[in-house]
Amino acid sequence: MKNLKHIAILGSTGSIGRSSLEVLDHLSDRFRVRYLTAHRNVELLAQQIRKFRPRAVVVQEGTNASLIENLTDGNTEILAGEEGLCEVVSRDDVDLVLSCLVGFAGLRPTYTAIDAGKDIALANKE
Repeated sequence: MKNLKHIAILGSTGSIGRSSLEVLDHLSDRFRVRYLTAHRNVELLAQQIRKFRPRAVVVQEGTNASLIENLTDGNTEILAGEEGLCEVVSRDDVDLVLSCLVGFAGLRPTYTAIDAGKDIALANKE
């Protein structure tokens, strides 16, 4: 699997993020989901963690981080806020950032990923 691409998905619990994960699930020989992010749907994010086993997830608010900890097995790093988004998109083990965030929310993390030399895929309704 030397051509395996590692992906960070920004907005994995939204409709576009969910659709993207369905596609990626069928392409597991080519793509590995490393990072997932969600605004506030912690229950769905917990399901995605169990299925895709990411290294870390980011939730919008720190209060949701403890909810995620209680819903998962504790093997996934949990970050919060815009700083968490910017951190995961710039990590060395990310090849591709798929931004499914709505509007302005995705701007800074996307610029951070560009500055870090990552490939960018934009998937939104706008």
